[in-house]
Amino acid sequence: MKLGTFMMPLHPPEKDRTECFAEDVEFVVRADQLGFTEAWVGQHHTVAWEPIPSNDLFIAHVLPLTQNIRLGTGVSIMPQHHPVNVAVRLAFLDHLSKGRFNCGFGQGGVATDWGLFDLPDPKTQGLMTVESIDMVLKLWQADAPFDFAGDFYRIKIEEANSELGIGELLKPYQQPHPPIGMSVIRSDSMAATMAGQRGYLPISTNLVAPSILTQHWQTYSAGATDAGLPAPERTRWRISRSILVADDEARAWDYALDEKSAFCRAFEYLIAVLSAAKMLHITKHDPDVPDEEVTPEYLIRNLCIIGDVPSCVEQLQGLWETTGGFDTLLMIAHDWDDRPLWERSMDLLANQVVPQLPSV
Repeated sequence: MKLGTFMMPLHPPEKDRTECFAEDVEFVVRADQLGFTEAWVGQHHTVAWEPIPSNDLFIAHVLPLTQNIRLGTGVSIMPQHHPVNVAVRLAFLDHLSKGRFNCGFGQGGVATDWGLFDLPDPKTQGLMTVESIDMVLKLWQADAPFDFAGDFYRIKIEEANSELGIGELLKPYQQPHPPIGMSVIRSDSMAATMAGQRGYLPISTNLVAPSILTQHWQTYSAGATDAGLPAPERTRWRISRSILVADDEARAWDYALDEKSAFCRAFEYLIAVLSAAKMLHITKHDPDVPDEEVTPEYLIRNLCIIGDVPSCVEQLQGLWETTGGFDTLLMIAHDWDDRPLWERSMDLLANQVVPQLPSV
């Protein structure tokens, strides 16, 4: 099994922003040194718990500080950006990285972000996302003149001068384009279907039970079948989990369930965000669980991997068996309010836990 990370990232709102960003940089550098294969970086505009508003700028900053880890937008929230901006900025990043770049596309799930950009209902945003991705892919292949007309965007260059390079858009370094990932949240996710139809990398959220993760793969595979593609290899699948490994299991659990820890508080925030977006149901191991029973402790006990090395190995082997196997485990990046604990957790995960796990 490969080891990567998904960085929302998660930081308490009262923490100094500059300190948060410096910590995020240190986290990626350390992950690179420990042999993490990839890091996906999130972006949001109106939630202090996830303070990176521009993941492409963050990636550009950490590129020269790292050697091997692949860096990806996790994700570019398509309805919140014009497709032309997405296409040229990501192509530029691909060149700066000399191909050490992945691009993730998605819709976004924060209600206050939707309002900030005056976006329509989530279903319409889903249609915008699909059209925007298609526009980006066309721009990465087309030479002017062109005229791409959709339901939400019209992108055109009517006159061009190829000899002088006028009307020429930057194409990616990797051809035909960087590897594309899509975040998968709901069991019947349109993103999972689309990813399967197009051969994109499915990135399953850390906020659903293992049984729903299994449905993610079924939906993804059905999308591939619908498109007439061969059955997809599980080497494409990424699964995200919040993971805390400690030398002492009691120490790990004491920290995780401490209501004052940034780890526990992060789940209060996630519950609020998911409730506002009417998505709290995705966190439940049983749909009959009442909303009021979805507490931080409920999510920590049902969705996280926590304990000492033997316990975490056992839990992750159980996740592997339940899902049928996957390629890359993405550790969610949590705030380092207890830096020694989290640094040790990364070391143990990379050097003692993951080497004991199976691979596809």
